Amino acid sequence: MGRSMKDTRLDVAALLAHGSLRDTAPLYLTPASALIESVVLVSQLEAIQRVRPNTVVVLAAEMGAGGWLVSAALRHAWERRASAVVVAGSAYSSAVIGLAERLGITLLAAEGDPAGVALALAAEIGAALSVVDAELARFARAVAKDTSLGDVLKTISGELDGVGVSLEYDGIVLASAGIAPRDPAEVIAVDLGAAGTAGPSALTARLPTSGVHNLRLVRSILEVASPSVKAAWLLGNSRDAGRAVPTAALAGLNLGPGSSGRAFEEDHRYLLSQLGWRPDECYAAVWICRSGAHAGSDLTAVLRLLWRKVAARIPLAEVDGGWLALVPATHQAVVAQLELRLRARLQPALAELGLVAGLSSWAQEAPPLPAIIGEARLAAVSARSAGQGTVLNFAGLGVAAATTFVDKEAVALVAELTLPRLMASPDREAIVAAVAGFLDHRGSVSLAAAALDLHRNTLQARLARARELGVPLDNPSELLSVHLVLAVLRARAPEKPTFP
Repeated sequence: MGRSMKDTRLDVAALLAHGSLRDTAPLYLTPASALIESVVLVSQLEAIQRVRPNTVVVLAAEMGAGGWLVSAALRHAWERRASAVVVAGSAYSSAVIGLAERLGITLLAAEGDPAGVALALAAEIGAALSVVDAELARFARAVAKDTSLGDVLKTISGELDGVGVSLEYDGIVLASAGIAPRDPAEVIAVDLGAAGTAGPSALTARLPTSGVHNLRLVRSILEVASPSVKAAWLLGNSRDAGRAVPTAALAGLNLGPGSSGRAFEEDHRYLLSQLGWRPDECYAAVWICRSGAHAGSDLTAVLRLLWRKVAARIPLAEVDGGWLALVPATHQAVVAQLELRLRARLQPALAELGLVAGLSSWAQEAPPLPAIIGEARLAAVSARSAGQGTVLNFAGLGVAAATTFVDKEAVALVAELTLPRLMASPDREAIVAAVAGFLDHRGSVSLAAAALDLHRNTLQARLARARELGVPLDNPSELLSVHLVLAVLRARAPEKPTFP
């Protein structure tokens, strides 16, 4: 609607030159020509307090052209951000002109009855609005033909001369079209209500602050397009849900203990073929879940739009405990690129939404599909301890992922009950750090002392002190439990323990 936004945009300078204000005499003109969206004929001062911004305030003849009444009208009009004030031109006060200049509001004098100016201006505004209504109707028909969300946003952006238009959820951009201005922008947002999600979604336009666009018209365009945006979003989410059925079905299949991938494929060959999964093909799994156990609003429709920024052709399925996607990965580089896209394009949004993501590792021989799904899920659960928005690859975890599922509160209670002398000792933190470092380095005093920046004799003294406090360091069957207890205690201790 670029043509209409320019042709129907009324302003003071244009109407003074060849419009309904050409029969008025400028007493003071502001440097920038103000936008005109409405006109009001005022015969009582209180009426000005109810006018909308960008309104031409025409003072009836009985209000005069000078004195305190007109001065008060100017002040009220300035407070309401009026476009201009028109007074009777029979006689006007120089003090009124000076006040208009100080306030920065245009002041015009009508040669005849000011009511005639108001009527002519109202007719001109009405004609412009009728053109706008016709253009909005044309636009509504055009945008209703689009079925995909991307096409809808492109049509809206094209109607607004290519400005940036986006669908946002709580400030997170889900999809966009056009070019957002680099400089500070005028942001216009229209609430979409419950469209595909129960959360706060909005259709937003960001326009340059140069004032080229009619902001009220831009809002009208967004409001007209809102039903099409909601319909395209819902339709796209419905299609994505249908495409994600094989992924969701696969998430419900388990690899039995000790079962091989070949046995799994033989047991579920018919089902896998019906779902479209090909044997011996390598995949990478991505599992997204909440960073905590608390429940929240339904985010499936939101995540599916965000997921398109990572892998547009791969469906994202809602499964028990999170969301799952399976991406073909014939080479290790594919998994590396997938991880980079997750971090660059999805990680900030995950942090805002309180989510984390896990990625399966890559293997030369295609592992069973349930195995890579399990890896991604374990990586996602392990990522919770690192905070919201964390993206973790199972390849960087290995067996260390097991500690994620340890109840640390229970382990701390075990320490209190089984090692009471250690827990009560004033040098506990130093002893815990020393013994944990010793076990971390497979019982090497030299390596542990170097890592802890201690002398060998100091470390050996602390190990002896640990034995005195009841820490079982000489029974191999108990070392794993001791190591786990000390790891939990060390995580709760200050970073630099001191020895008294």
